[in-house]
Amino acid sequence: MAKSAPHVYLSALPFAPTRSLVSAHYSNSFPRILRVERGRLSHWPSSEMVIPNVGGKVCSIALSPDGQRIVSGSSDRTICVWNATTGETEAGPFTGHTGQVLSVAFSPDGQRIVSGSSDGTIRVWNATTGETEAGPFTGHMNWVRSVTFSLDGQRIVSGSDDGTIRMWNATTGETEAGPFTGHTSWVWSVAFSPDSQRIVSCSNDRTTRVWNATTGETEAGPFIGHTHWAWSVAFSPDGQCIVSGSADGTIRVWNATTGETEAGPFTGHTDWVGSVAFSPDGQRIVSGSADRTIRVWNATTGETEAGPFTGHTNWVRSVAFSLDGQRIVSGSDDQTIRVWNATTGETEAGPYTVATQRLWGCSDTPNDS
Repeated sequence: MAKSAPHVYLSALPFAPTRSLVSAHYSNSFPRILRVERGRLSHWPSSEMVIPNVGGKVCSIALSPDGQRIVSGSSDRTICVWNATTGETEAGPFTGHTGQVLSVAFSPDGQRIVSGSSDGTIRVWNATTGETEAGPFTGHMNWVRSVTFSLDGQRIVSGSDDGTIRMWNATTGETEAGPFTGHTSWVWSVAFSPDSQRIVSCSNDRTTRVWNATTGETEAGPFIGHTHWAWSVAFSPDGQCIVSGSADGTIRVWNATTGETEAGPFTGHTDWVGSVAFSPDGQRIVSGSADRTIRVWNATTGETEAGPFTGHTNWVRSVAFSLDGQRIVSGSDDQTIRVWNATTGETEAGPYTVATQRLWGCSDTPNDS
């Protein structure tokens, strides 16, 4: 910027939002430049990048450990890897699943991707080439809603509409533990604790449970408080708390040991909360909702710290913080991925777009069970 011609910035100044730092700092110094009489924004747009036409409704997104790539799983049965800065496709589409891809996650080293599908199987892919490295893993008797790697990348945990949770060897696909039973309905979301010794899950039975990752025994729960399906869960970075998002439109923070509510319910969304995640420092929570918005909350007080971020035109299915906590990535039924500034709500990247196929489950609302 210091080496660029000054007139480039003078030409751009009239178009800077009226309340932006650039406009506030420099406008009085250059009173004789062009003026925009109508249509000038007061703030920068809420979305910093949008990846349009991803190819289907975006059921799940995840950031690579280095924050440079985004992986998406979609209703068109494919997986794609995107450049998190430019929005360009870096790999994919990966094909092999015969049903919509409901959940995706990077391995801790960023070299592999795990996916769970409505075809009832799990696959592990090379994140660069898209080749299947392991799988399909079979064992679940219904749709696989949620998958993720353990901290060492050696195991995968999955949650399914068959009401069970399983632990798999990430290389061989053999079941290492499970099925874990206790939920009385579909398991929507599973996550490892930071040390991978515990697993948290939530279900259509409206409860959250914590399991011993080795034995499958219930260590805590069921946590009761949500008045509708519990759809998304995550551990805090220190493993002491759990956040959950529900079809009752609220978010709760639980003590991971006692199951007591530590904060919440957080209210503000006007529809179902389909995805929640802690910031890397554990101080904030991001949520995505069927009300098409994203919010950032203070994890202790439940106050809204940023948002609602608007831009998506359909259900926000999946949200995640970047490793530095400065950005948020979201995936939506509007077939786009967006990257947001986590503080201002400005879009940093996207929309990124993936062939529309209406496959029930990611796209539609399930019946109560």
